[in-house]
Amino acid sequence: MNRAEVIRFLQTFFAGLEKAEAEKKTPQAAELKPFFDLVSSLRRDIPLAIPLLRDLANPNAGVLCRRIERRYLRLRRVQEELGRLDFKQAAPGASPEDYIFSRIDFDRYRKMSEKDFDALFPEGLTDFDETVLQKNFGLGRNGIKSLIESSYVKKENFYAILRENPLVISIMRALDSSLECSPLFAPEEIQGELEKLLEFLNAQKYPVKNDAYRLFPLLVQSLDNVTITHGDGMETKLFISPNGDLSGTFRPGNKPWTITLIRNSECGIN
Repeated sequence: MNRAEVIRFLQTFFAGLEKAEAEKKTPQAAELKPFFDLVSSLRRDIPLAIPLLRDLANPNAGVLCRRIERRYLRLRRVQEELGRLDFKQAAPGASPEDYIFSRIDFDRYRKMSEKDFDALFPEGLTDFDETVLQKNFGLGRNGIKSLIESSYVKKENFYAILRENPLVISIMRALDSSLECSPLFAPEEIQGELEKLLEFLNAQKYPVKNDAYRLFPLLVQSLDNVTITHGDGMETKLFISPNGDLSGTFRPGNKPWTITLIRNSECGIN
């Protein structure tokens, strides 16, 4: 399709979503197929940054899969550490919290392999809400990025910390194991990518805010029953839970962990 045809398709597609909303009908994820076909048809070498839409159209090692992979790696880290706990070895009178803290291997954040470091940083910072970072560390995303970049030096195939810094160690620990993540993706991200798509088509005057919020629930539903294969061969099954949440069953160490990735309340149309 040429640009004019693509614009007409988008107008028709989103008009259908608007009509369904007005008639209080619930669109089905299968209705996304023409939209996904369009996104998939756009060559990846054109100057158009819509990584989420591309990955949702064809989940395969893109930004969405990397976000899920990082959640899996954090769960695997937690699972490994839980597997090393033996409360019989705790010092007399020590609280469970103190014993668990004493068993954390903080040395791994002083010298990290290039593979482990790159898996967490810098893209891993985007997994956490700005307010959560400010609350926990007193720094926003950009401040944390600068701090980490100034605190580590790359040597051959690993990163070494330049000087002992409890804050940096704490931040790297959170990037490695915290499950306090933001939703897997958000309506605002979809809105931004739709705006970029329309800008590329020279159709900037076409409104997209409501369209993004109408599209978002369908994008979430499209991930129902999707399976993601991780770097170590383990698989995560995504599904829509009975209450409408997008959830995932991860299996680090072949132990099932089910976590919520996008809550149903975050899928509503504003």
